Amino acid sequence: MTSRNLQAMEQQNDEMTDKLAGKVELLRKISINIGKEIEDQNTELDGLNDKSGNILESLGGTMKGLMGLATSGGTRPLLVKSVAMFGIFIVIYFFSSRYSADP
Repeated sequence: MTSRNLQAMEQQNDEMTDKLAGKVELLRKISINIGKEIEDQNTELDGLNDKSGNILESLGGTMKGLMGLATSGGTRPLLVKSVAMFGIFIVIYFFSSRYSADP
């Protein structure tokens, strides 16, 4: 092999090494961005988990209240209150659909 061939091979090797270094740097940046995205999503999921826990606690309190209401006073007052609540929801739905509809 001549020195000219060796120099050409050395130059090709250097070029390929530079290309490989660029690709490694790109992969490093992608990995860092993936790590940041994972941290952000974990933070968001933790927040959602806390919110759902609060909702479950609130629903548990509501259910206890409803059970207390159901066990006190027999079935007639519970039926009257249930029908009244249903009627209130129907009235609210009627007015909200009537006034929110486009003419």
